[in-house]
Amino acid sequence: MNLIDSNHSDLLAKTMDAYSLRQKITATNIANADTPGYKRHEVLFEDALNEAMANNGVGGAKEVNPSIVETDGKVILEDELIEQSDTQLRFQLVTKALRHHYTMVRNGITGTNR
Repeated sequence: MNLIDSNHSDLLAKTMDAYSLRQKITATNIANADTPGYKRHEVLFEDALNEAMANNGVGGAKEVNPSIVETDGKVILEDELIEQSDTQLRFQLVTKALRHHYTMVRNGITGTNR
């Protein structure tokens, strides 16, 4: 059993990667809001993750990767800014969860609680 890299930490790391990609795609959408013919892009992750976890538990998350799709919609600046804020909050939450996970591992190894 590997204590440091567990299914839990792998899931959190993969989620952070997906949210980082979503921030980049949202920034690209904002930058191209006035570009003629540009179509909005979005990152799909949560639905595939939920389905994999429902079928295979946390271990099933290893097979899920974020995907970028082009939509038919045009970029609406207000929606993109809301998406950016939402993703930032989600990223912060996952960061806290990952920090807590490694704190618990450290406490288990050292037997101290700092």
